[in-house]
Amino acid sequence: MVEKKVIYPVLTRFFDCYLKERNIAKTLSIVADDLYSLGTGDEETATNKEEFARLLEEEIKGIPDPIQYKIMDYQEKQTGENSWECLCKVETAVRLNGSEEEIRYLTRFTGGFRRVGEEFLATALHMSEASSYQESGEFFPLRFFSEKTEKLNETAQHELLDIICQMMPGGVIGGYIEDGFPLYVVNDTMLEMMGYTYNEFVEETEGLVINSIHEDDAHMVEKHVLDCLKQEKQYAIEYRVKKKDGSSLWVYDIGRKIIAEDGRSAIISVLVDISESVRVKKNLIEESNRDFLTGIYNRKGGEATVTAKMNNSDAPYIFLMIDLDNFKSVNDMYGHGTGDKMLRFFAKQLRETFRKTDIAIRLGGDEFAVYAQPCFNKEAIQNKVEKIIKDYVEEAKNRCPSVSTSVSVGGIYSMEPRSFSSIYKAADGILYEIKQSGKGRCEIREI
Repeated sequence: MVEKKVIYPVLTRFFDCYLKERNIAKTLSIVADDLYSLGTGDEETATNKEEFARLLEEEIKGIPDPIQYKIMDYQEKQTGENSWECLCKVETAVRLNGSEEEIRYLTRFTGGFRRVGEEFLATALHMSEASSYQESGEFFPLRFFSEKTEKLNETAQHELLDIICQMMPGGVIGGYIEDGFPLYVVNDTMLEMMGYTYNEFVEETEGLVINSIHEDDAHMVEKHVLDCLKQEKQYAIEYRVKKKDGSSLWVYDIGRKIIAEDGRSAIISVLVDISESVRVKKNLIEESNRDFLTGIYNRKGGEATVTAKMNNSDAPYIFLMIDLDNFKSVNDMYGHGTGDKMLRFFAKQLRETFRKTDIAIRLGGDEFAVYAQPCFNKEAIQNKVEKIIKDYVEEAKNRCPSVSTSVSVGGIYSMEPRSFSSIYKAADGILYEIKQSGKGRCEIREI
């Protein structure tokens, strides 16, 4: 399946307006007010739309001729709910003042775009000469195109690194490729995302980037980064970083291996906050695992959650199969509105009676289940269930007095890990026996 290119049409429209048509107004209609732009010239830096407009005016005044272009090696990815990044090479060709001689120029281009309503606007533009090498001491493979092309001295390199760090749409952090990734660089955006001052961050992390990553993710991140760098110079990963207030935020991290000015191998990463998109995704998954009427787990979500919990614990557990006896008559005589109220009432009983860590499930219709682990007192569960049965019968007498509806429960108590289908079958067998011998009671057997 060919991956859909969302930003490519926007990028071609931008270059058509900018290079071919040399139309300033059209070009500016595709960029955001808070645009950051870094070009190939010494002073081609803009930190907003107004500054970018002035650069366009100066450039088009000097070179009004149309510039042909070709996009090569194009790649793009979504970095947030409404944000994208793209990377490509751009070959340009122009004939100045009607000359027959064509001047060609090859550049690298990276761009950031944000969706605003139905439109996509450029938020970050960066173009650099596509050099096939990186001279000793350079931080990035950037070279400036001017009449006097000179190698940047060390001070200029530090200034360039600082400018780029501040211009990035996300946080920037870098560490040496050594134990714990000793801190190499961090920008203000990254510090603001985490809520630290520079000195606070260094003190809290002891100067190690690994200590800024959530404890549950740190080992995974370290392994992934080192494994990727064995094969190539770049990696990408999602994980959580720790904030000063004790909370955490999800980030998308894309990093690249470089050689620092002191000759040590290091990584520089751009981190984009994706906490909101992760939250939305988790909510969607959670909603898909919940029963829309009662709010407890549906069968799919319940089975997955029970399986995961059982695989992560060897403590004893109880699994209950529950059936609302003669419930069809409630719907038939009093309507589905009353039936739905009784189902919601019963689900609320399960939520309030059992612990938050226990798993209440609506299997479908008038069938429910409960999984409780750890469980060291079978009798305590038996007492809870008997109260649920009593309260349900009382509620039914008030809402639908002409129907005799009750609750039958068959359960197992065990210490042996089993599959969901296995405990379901065992508890369902006990429930069947109860329904055949009188209904309206609970029996839990140890197996």
